[in-house]
Amino acid sequence: MTKKIGVSLPDDLYAWMQARVAEGKAESISGLITEVMASQRQLTELAALVADLKEEFGEPSPEDKAWAQAAIERARLAREGRLPADEQVA
Repeated sequence: MTKKIGVSLPDDLYAWMQARVAEGKAESISGLITEVMASQRQLTELAALVADLKEEFGEPSPEDKAWAQAAIERARLAREGRLPADEQVA
């Protein structure tokens, strides 16, 4: 189910959204707003999860942070199709 609402936006933001739709990068302004709000909700929920994990387990060590950064970089390269052959998962 959806709810129709009215939203006021600054002119420059509205123009940016119109351009995204015109370029085919968004289906509609409504769809773009929905996509952005869903992303914002995910970020908020992720921040709450991270806070809970820090409370339960403490801050990650420098080694843990380095491992996570390497994993994120590998995932980015894989998504872009640039992961070296010897690191690809079958």
